[in-house]
Amino acid sequence: MSDLLITDEMIETGDRIDAPRDFLDKAPRMRMSRRAMIRGLACGTIVPIVTGCSTNPVTGESQLILPGFDNASLAAMSTTAWTEMKKQTPQTGDSRLRSRVLTTWDRTAKGRTTALKDKYNQDVAYVPTEWEVAVFDTDDINAFVMPGQQVGVYRGITELTENDDQLASILGHEAGHIDGRHSAARASAQVTAQVAMVAGQVAIAQSEELRQYGNTLAALGGAAIQFGVLLPYSRNHELQADKLGVDYMYRAGYDVTQAPRLWELMDKKSAGNRPPEFMSTHPDPGRRRNELINYINANGYAFI
Repeated sequence: MSDLLITDEMIETGDRIDAPRDFLDKAPRMRMSRRAMIRGLACGTIVPIVTGCSTNPVTGESQLILPGFDNASLAAMSTTAWTEMKKQTPQTGDSRLRSRVLTTWDRTAKGRTTALKDKYNQDVAYVPTEWEVAVFDTDDINAFVMPGQQVGVYRGITELTENDDQLASILGHEAGHIDGRHSAARASAQVTAQVAMVAGQVAIAQSEELRQYGNTLAALGGAAIQFGVLLPYSRNHELQADKLGVDYMYRAGYDVTQAPRLWELMDKKSAGNRPPEFMSTHPDPGRRRNELINYINANGYAFI
């Protein structure tokens, strides 16, 4: 077997990588499933300089939220981002479209307040004047809700929807990200993963046996964290937000059967243009549809 084994090109092209059979014998052993690694990264236990988790009162999930990444801190950051976005992105002059979005958001937001109180025992006041809603005049199929209480909806996604129930599903989903603290958790996990990578590189540099394969091991480690931890973590957030969105639209009196219908439309729209699920931050539309159907049926919101 050759002594010269791994190159970055081999990793990129998928060529076989030959290495001495004992080259990892001196490496420290860590037996950990992907689920345990996600928990470790999320709670900071993989990287000992970052510790401590809190339980999200809405999702029941244990989350690491690093200082500076909590919703309050992100709210301050989002104000700046929101101001810049409004400067750079044109807003619609269609008063009917704007009225449709504002009305649907207001009703969904009230449903959110009811759901958080009735189902999750969380008192969250909704004061319409404290929220800012903008409808951007672009073809993007997207919408978002920022921690600073800003709501952005693109014309493109309103044109995809067949009715206000589907629009409520979208807005409820985006609000679900706020209650799931997904932005805060994702940013914290990314920082923790970066620290883990640095710690791994330091460990490699201190080992004569591993040092000669440092670049390749770092690349493999980065890919493992990206595809095995961060992307699945992000997809789980999307599924959580889907379900929270259904909770909110149900309490708002919208037709929850339109939530899975929306993902049929999304599936058709993105067919042939999306990456495999394992490479994506978002679950496959078909999976989202099926999980929503199961959730709606399990909660007795409707029977599909």
